[in-house]
Amino acid sequence: MEATAAVIWEQVLTDIRSEVGETRFNLWFTNTVAVDCKSDSLTVGVPSTFVAEWLETHYARILAASASRRLGCAVKPRFVVDGGLFRGKVLQESVAKNELLDEVAPAAPADFEASKYTLENFVVGPCNSVAYAAVRKVIESPGKAYNPLFLHGGVGLGKTHLLVAIANSIKGNRRRGTIEYVSAEAFTNRFIAALKYGSLDAFRARYRKTKLLVIDDVHFLANKPATQDEFLNTFNALSRDGAQIVMASDSHPKLIAKLKETLVTRFLSGMVARLDKPGYQTRLEILNRKCARRNLVLAPEVSDFVARRLKGSVREIEGAVNTLAAVASISRAPVTSAIASEVLRSLIDDKSRPVRLPEIDSVVSAYSGLPEGQIRSARRTRSVSQARHIAMYLARQLGGFSYEEIGTYFGGRNHSSVVAAVGKISRMTRDDGEFAREVSALKSEFAQ
Repeated sequence: MEATAAVIWEQVLTDIRSEVGETRFNLWFTNTVAVDCKSDSLTVGVPSTFVAEWLETHYARILAASASRRLGCAVKPRFVVDGGLFRGKVLQESVAKNELLDEVAPAAPADFEASKYTLENFVVGPCNSVAYAAVRKVIESPGKAYNPLFLHGGVGLGKTHLLVAIANSIKGNRRRGTIEYVSAEAFTNRFIAALKYGSLDAFRARYRKTKLLVIDDVHFLANKPATQDEFLNTFNALSRDGAQIVMASDSHPKLIAKLKETLVTRFLSGMVARLDKPGYQTRLEILNRKCARRNLVLAPEVSDFVARRLKGSVREIEGAVNTLAAVASISRAPVTSAIASEVLRSLIDDKSRPVRLPEIDSVVSAYSGLPEGQIRSARRTRSVSQARHIAMYLARQLGGFSYEEIGTYFGGRNHSSVVAAVGKISRMTRDDGEFAREVSALKSEFAQ
């Protein structure tokens, strides 16, 4: 019966190899052995309970299908820990648990290695020159200059571009363990999986022994106290070892809601650099470079028209170029300003559009990492109150709304509460240069 089990298992392994691929086959199946084969079951020895649970969860169906096909009857695979395989257990588990982390959540963007994410093709302007200079310094002296480096700004302004440029530029980034690029969401999902599968040691070894940790979308850590504690410990371990830490977020660390003060303090201990919306000259240069990559030729007056009217993110400019390239290809005629105005209507800012209270509410909520409606609620936590006061200040500054209108919209506050909030933010912008720049950046989010 044992010989039959061995033969059947070898046949099943042949099927599995072709179905799951060489990498996964070597990872999960090379250190297994047939134990017993009966009319309705095939017992397989594995080196650990971790491997047994993983095979049961992820491969039981295809194993059952192969064994049933080989034996001509319904067969259910069973997995038992085989002491004879114990010598390979440590190595097997270490590799398997890291593979588990990769399968739970991809670490980096799909185009992590893409040549478009380099410092050479990053367009530098007044909106991002400080962030760019800081990135160059980190690449030149990782772990020494601006550590940690925290980049922040709105969506589509180039944060990910700079993060990937750092990862691709620092020497040795192809060696496993030297660099880890991960989003805060992937870090969170992997941490949860490590808790579930008992692989915290592998998780911690992975992130605490790296020489460069690049983590995007840090605002995702908001309101996740356990993950924040784990990340704080990781941060401290890397700092002690002199490893470089680079982070990016949509918001300044102080404006990320429900982020522990200990983390905020760590983030502020290095360099914090903001990326703003690009001005006209920068937008024109970005437009021209993207057109060149698409082999799209625009007349100077058309480029000028698009660059002057598109005041959003770099991604909007890229979307506009893609649209214009498609129009030029279909019509086989030059793109005129009139055509550009028509096809890009949804992207072009309307200067005459007034600023509305719901828009101020939405922009400040997003910038502060708060859910829609929080600012108008009765909540008085520090992050919510601060965001509410900023929104009231902007409503007064940008929309000219009366104190009564502002108070009514933001949760039925009375006249004196709004006056006090506006006065507080006015004083802070006068006395705190960094805060003044944050408020100025928020103002730039609105078409004027």
